[in-house]
Amino acid sequence: MRIKKLKLENWRNHAVYDFEFDHITILVGPNACGKTNFLEAIYYLACGKSFRAKDLNLISWEKDYFRLLGEVEKAETAEEIIVVVENHGRAVKTVKIKGQRKPSSHLLGHLNCVLFTPEEIDLISTLPESRRRYLNLIISQTDREYAYQLTHYKRSLEQRNSLLRRIGKGLARENELEVWDGKLAEYGHYLIEKRARYVKEINKIITEHYRLLSGKKENLKLEYQPSIKGEGGWAEMVTKLMQNRSQDICSGVTTTGPHRDDLKFFLNDKDINDFASRGEFRTVILALKLSEIEYLEKITNEKPVLLLDDVFSELDESRRDMLSQIFRNQQTIVTTTDLDHVSQNIIKESRVVRI
Repeated sequence: MRIKKLKLENWRNHAVYDFEFDHITILVGPNACGKTNFLEAIYYLACGKSFRAKDLNLISWEKDYFRLLGEVEKAETAEEIIVVVENHGRAVKTVKIKGQRKPSSHLLGHLNCVLFTPEEIDLISTLPESRRRYLNLIISQTDREYAYQLTHYKRSLEQRNSLLRRIGKGLARENELEVWDGKLAEYGHYLIEKRARYVKEINKIITEHYRLLSGKKENLKLEYQPSIKGEGGWAEMVTKLMQNRSQDICSGVTTTGPHRDDLKFFLNDKDINDFASRGEFRTVILALKLSEIEYLEKITNEKPVLLLDDVFSELDESRRDMLSQIFRNQQTIVTTTDLDHVSQNIIKESRVVRI
C-alpha cells in the first residue's frame, strides 16, 4: 500500500498544493512552515479525522471549505479518495471513493498508516483519555464495525449523561435510565472485547521489537485495564451501570464503561511510569509503532504507510539507524528540520523536498 499523489486545497496554510510521493519522501523545513500539515492530510484520508484538530480548524483562514484528494495504490488496485469539508456553521463532510459517494466511516481501511510524532512519546505518562484515543484510532483502521459501535456508544453516553443531570434536578425519573443502560452495554461490551483482543495481539510481538531496539532482554507488555472487570459482557455492564446509578446521578456523569478504561505499559512486570526515563519512553513507543506496522500488515495483507513527524531529533543515533532500516520495508514519509538527523544512506534513496 502506498499513497502516490496528494492534492490540497484550502488545507491549513496551503491554498493549493499538488504533491507526488516516492517510496521514501523527506520533507525538510523550519518549524511552523507546514511540514506536518502534509502528514495530517494523509492521516485524515486514512481515518476521516485529524490527529490534532477539529474539522473546522483545518480550513484555511477566511475560506469556507477544504478539499483533499489522494491517489492510493494497493497490490491489485488503485483508488482515488476525495474528502471535502464545508463550513456551514458546522462541519459538513463529503467523501468519495473511486468516484462513488460514501459515508465518512468508509474511509477506514482504504489507506492504512502508522503515525509517530514527538507528542506520542508522552502517551505513557499522559492522561488516560489519550491512551483510549490511541486504542480507538488504531483498532478502527482495520475494524469498521468498531468505529460504528464507538460512534453510537458516544452518542448514547451523551444522552445518558444528559438524563442523569435532569434526574438530579428532579426533571426526570430514575427508571428512564434503563433504555440508555441497555444501549451503553450493547455498544460498550463490543469495544471492551476488541480492545482486549488488540492488546493481546500486540503483546505477542512488542517484546521482540523492544529487545531489538534496546539491546536488553527485558519483557515489555501492555495491560488493558477496563473499568468493568471480568468478561465485560452485556449483562455484566448493565449490572454495573445499575449499581452505580446513585453515584452517577450525584455527579451527573456516567462513572463506568469504556470511556473510563486505561492502557498501561509494564517492563518486567513493573509499571514504566514508576521508574523509566524519557529515553526509555522513546524506545517503548518506537517498539509500539513497529508492532503496529506488523499488526496492520497481518490483518490487511498490506504494508501501512509510515508517517514520521520530526521524531529523529528525539532519538539517539543508534535508534535513528534502526528506524531508518525499516524505511525500506514500506512507504515512509518523514518530516525534519535538519537533514543531519537522517542517515546519509537513507537520504540517497529518498526524494528530499524543502518546504
